[in-house]
Amino acid sequence: MLHAAPAFLAKTSYSALLASATQELSPAKIRQSIADLVGQNRLADADVLSHEAMQRFPQSEDILVIRALVTQVRQDWPAASAALEKLITLQGHAAQAVTWGQWVRVLRCMGDDARAMTVAAQGLATHPKDEQLQQEFNALQHVGVRPALKVA
Repeated sequence: MLHAAPAFLAKTSYSALLASATQELSPAKIRQSIADLVGQNRLADADVLSHEAMQRFPQSEDILVIRALVTQVRQDWPAASAALEKLITLQGHAAQAVTWGQWVRVLRCMGDDARAMTVAAQGLATHPKDEQLQQEFNALQHVGVRPALKVA
C-alpha cells in the first residue's frame, strides 16, 4: 500500500491538520492519503477527511473525485451526487463519460430516475458513442422514465 503522508494519516483532527498543512499538502497528496484510509478500511476517517478537504479545496478535481468515490462506497448518495455534479460542472465539456455514468447510477440509487434520465441524455450529448451511458439511457427509457426538467 502507498503511504502518501504518514504524518497526515496519524492525525485525528483533520480540520486542524488541513488548516496548518495547506502549503505542505497538495490536493493530490490529500487524495492519496484518503485512498490509503480507504485501503485500510477506515471509511469513516476517509469520509471526514474528504469532507474537510472539500471545505479547503472546493475547486480541486482531485478532491472532488475522491470525495465522490468515498461517498459512493459509504452509500451516501446525496453527497456522492453533489460531488459528481460539482465535478462535471467544473470540468465542463471535458468531463469524462465514466463520470457522467457514475452520476446516473448514483441518481438511480437515490430513486431519482427522471433526473438520471436527464443526466444520461446530457452525458450522451458529449459522449454519443459511450455504451454505458447509452445502456443507462435505454434502460430508463424502457421502463417509461421521462427526463426531469432540472438541468445539471
